Amino acid sequence: MHLSIDQEFIDAARLTDLLYKRMHYKRLVYTVIREAANLYYSRLKVSDNQLYAKAQMVYLIREARHMGLSLGLDSLRMYAVDIDIRHLTDYLFLKSQGVSGLSKDLKWLYKYVDARLLRNMKLHRFVLVTRAGAIGYGVFPEIPWHKQEKENILKAVGVACDYGEPAEQGQSRGRRGTTIGDKEDSEIISMYIGGLSMSKISKQTGRSTKSIKDHIDAHNQSVERSGFCPACRRVHSQNEGKLAFCTQKHC
Repeated sequence: MHLSIDQEFIDAARLTDLLYKRMHYKRLVYTVIREAANLYYSRLKVSDNQLYAKAQMVYLIREARHMGLSLGLDSLRMYAVDIDIRHLTDYLFLKSQGVSGLSKDLKWLYKYVDARLLRNMKLHRFVLVTRAGAIGYGVFPEIPWHKQEKENILKAVGVACDYGEPAEQGQSRGRRGTTIGDKEDSEIISMYIGGLSMSKISKQTGRSTKSIKDHIDAHNQSVERSGFCPACRRVHSQNEGKLAFCTQKHC
């Protein structure tokens, strides 16, 4: 579960890095990225520089095989994936292209594959192109557990969703660092209620004691005024309705 779209990109970057940094492996891992552009956005979330984020993504795809990691990139639009990425693919599966047609660097395929076929292929059919230039045509047999168009998959697997207010993320302020987001705010409250002093929380979080005090005061004011802290509620903290007081002497 992701608290927000931004958090989804950050988590995707963290998971990809975890797989890539394996020192050794016994099992190959195949990871499917449902929308290839999201991989770029996830890199961008951990890097402020667009060119560096793109370079990271290209490097990851090029070197992943040495770590036992294989990436499957899915995209609705060919041009949503940069040409530097497309040139690194070992196998390119082409589905129905519709009126968009093939990208300029793949138009040579029209010499071997009927344009009408590429424009309106059935869902289970595909054209395959390898890096070596081999061309194939095949079908994907439908798996028995595939979700159907009108099927309520959450109801089928017994999952109940609670759509609450999305959590707020810390925002970059350039050289001044980032603001405190809801998740960090709730962690500060938990540490203070748990007995840590503001100075110790400041050292653990890298925030100033003034910022720590301001957030604790804001939490208490919200609880006294409304009965709960909105930031804690957004991240489902058990302290959302508790006043934050430190019971230790050093507080």
